[in-house]
Amino acid sequence: MSRDHQASSQHDGTAGDVVVLSQGDHTLVILYGDVDVRVSEELEHAGRFSIDAARRTVMDVRHVTMMDSVGVSFVVRLAAGLRSAGTELELQGPSRRVAELITLVGAGELARWLPELPLEADVSAEQA
Repeated sequence: MSRDHQASSQHDGTAGDVVVLSQGDHTLVILYGDVDVRVSEELEHAGRFSIDAARRTVMDVRHVTMMDSVGVSFVVRLAAGLRSAGTELELQGPSRRVAELITLVGAGELARWLPELPLEADVSAEQA
């Protein structure tokens, strides 16, 4: 796994953060914490990077604690941009509240939902 672009500094719990990685045949966008107006610039960079790569993009939202209209708009715009580029957006494991929000605004139809995977911390705990 190579890190192609990290959109903002560090993840500190609830403050939002966006990380973009290039992995084999797809782009991985990982969202952390509160996805709101404070990370809008980082979301914009992540979206451009993903669409320019013109590959399947997986958005991991398992670490999102809150998402407002800025985050939902990002999901919609990224999914539409990827469709225009001939590929798709896949969503990985959102919390129930985030999934309801994305579905409520109709964005759930724009992306494919992936089966739930355990968080890395869960895997480490199981191996101990």
